Amino acid sequence: MHRMVKYAAVTVGLVFAVRLAHREPDTRAPHAAPTYRGVITFATTGNGDPFHPGVVQDLDLASGQLTVRFDGLDASRTRSGELAFVQRLAAGVYADHGVVVVDARGVPGAPVFVCKGFRYSDNRTCAAPKLAPNGRLVAFVTVGSGAVCDGGYGMKWGSFVVVTDRRGAEVARFEGYSFPEWLPDGRLLMMGTQCRRGGIWLTDGSLRSMSRVDGDQVNTPAAAPAASPDGGTLAFVWNNQLWSLKLVGRPELTQLSALSKPVTSAAWSPDGSSLAVLMFDVSMPVRSLALFRPGDQKSVVFRDLGVYPYGPISWR
Repeated sequence: MHRMVKYAAVTVGLVFAVRLAHREPDTRAPHAAPTYRGVITFATTGNGDPFHPGVVQDLDLASGQLTVRFDGLDASRTRSGELAFVQRLAAGVYADHGVVVVDARGVPGAPVFVCKGFRYSDNRTCAAPKLAPNGRLVAFVTVGSGAVCDGGYGMKWGSFVVVTDRRGAEVARFEGYSFPEWLPDGRLLMMGTQCRRGGIWLTDGSLRSMSRVDGDQVNTPAAAPAASPDGGTLAFVWNNQLWSLKLVGRPELTQLSALSKPVTSAAWSPDGSSLAVLMFDVSMPVRSLALFRPGDQKSVVFRDLGVYPYGPISWR
């Protein structure tokens, strides 16, 4: 059952603007760049193919060291150290992949879902797995026939957010949605596709009911949601930039970036004070990571990576 939540007033503001390259130094007052710490998890290219992510890596922000974790993509790591990602299961250009959950020891389990004939560039049959805060459920995106979304040629076809337990038993399925994100209290947030006229949607704790929480402001599909550690603010990608939405009280919508390259994904720091952002350039990811504190232009730092990073990303 869908309940629309409407609000009369909206505050939209541009918090800061940064440029990707050739930034002029600020000579008005000396200041030290902030020190960012923790581990960022993302996927990079592998097997000699620069256009398809194939390796999950960790970046230690303090040392700059990259560590290979798994063969796969679309990795998302929880605060406990567990991880969900999409892993290749067979050889071939179009090959079965699986949604796999890794425990805190780094041991992968059996696939909870098999994505038939997967290819990242043109047949992404599943994507964006996210493990629930309690570690018992995993949400991810898949595509298929349904009853709501028009897929053309008289077919009902679209995107689904599916929730399963760690053994692969289906718990819930939501048609016309994409990009799931768990809140710390166990509610599941997701982005509406064009079938749902966009929007940001949130379930209750039982996953039985859902309501729209963006105040009817995000009326085209948005992507890559990242909930702050306290669950009070959502960062997400919309119109190629990073935005935020307050999830407590009035749904205040704020543009957080004005980068010269399209933003693809973001993650909050463990303390919720900062964001890490990935960007894209024509056909390839930008080989750097932007780090900043929302509202503080002087905090912006670009870290050269030496690899092509693909989101989603996690910061732990």
